Amino acid sequence: MTAAPRRRMVFGAIASACAPWPLAGRAAPRAKTKVDPNKKLHRLGVLCFGESISYFWDQLRALGYEEHRNLEIVFKDVDATADLAGMAAALAAADVDVIVACGNAAAIAAMRATSRTPIVLLYGAAPVEAGIVASLARPGGNVTGSAAISTELAGKSVEIFRSAVPALQRVAAIVNLDDPVGRILHATSERAARELGLTLTAWPVADDAALAKTFAAIARARPDGLLVNLSVVPHLEQIIDFAARERLPAMYPVAPAVVKGGLLSYSPHWLPQSKRNAEIVDRILHGALVRDIPMQQPVDYVLGVNLKTARAMGLAIPPPLLLRATLVIE
Repeated sequence: MTAAPRRRMVFGAIASACAPWPLAGRAAPRAKTKVDPNKKLHRLGVLCFGESISYFWDQLRALGYEEHRNLEIVFKDVDATADLAGMAAALAAADVDVIVACGNAAAIAAMRATSRTPIVLLYGAAPVEAGIVASLARPGGNVTGSAAISTELAGKSVEIFRSAVPALQRVAAIVNLDDPVGRILHATSERAARELGLTLTAWPVADDAALAKTFAAIARARPDGLLVNLSVVPHLEQIIDFAARERLPAMYPVAPAVVKGGLLSYSPHWLPQSKRNAEIVDRILHGALVRDIPMQQPVDYVLGVNLKTARAMGLAIPPPLLLRATLVIE
């Protein structure tokens, strides 16, 4: 298989993962059933965006789980305005067997709601530093799952950004400093920038009201590029539009940013993560103890490059970096 078709396949997988998918809306290929259909329903509580875990549902189906046959799903669709504490308390009161929580905030809300119900964290960001688990190897407590975003990933993103844009010197970091993980990842980015001789300046964004002011200030400062922190992903489309207007190269922490017009991204590949998370849920439903299940770390990463955006900004992506890319938008 040549490089170009492989990249197009990765693009297709990521694009489909970003598309909305109803909870029980589409049929999955039948797999060999590993779950006894005569047993009582397993009850799975979910604190996630409805469209964010399509891979996870696919992997559960591959393990033989089907809603209404051997699985009951209590779903709380999380958005930026969600009452996480109330939702987590409702799931704890519903006496579910496992709570699946997408992201640190959902996991922390679930931890505060129950210390007994197993919690599987999807898309965790620096969970040790955030105080969610004691360590990746021995999580302790009632939480395990996957550490999708690590401090090492934040540092590597700065290195890749510099490789892609050799003239980079002054970088504006768009970050929500009110977010604990945002602060942790930004500190790592700062260290990596110093080692590379870059000047990294934090431009805080806590809400939509601050976004326009921050954009105006960055436009006046005219940095060489933008480093987008995971904590501001809810503002992703506005940031992509701003970077395009100002012709500012930008590095993003999630692959869909490149699909939507962002220049660069570096992030874990969600499919293998979802497979392992589904396997963790399966193990717990079969009696495994959370404290015996290590947190999973990414094994595959997606380096994304949007060549159309690069051309619009007059940038030539160095060929060695382009050869490393697993997602290229032509």
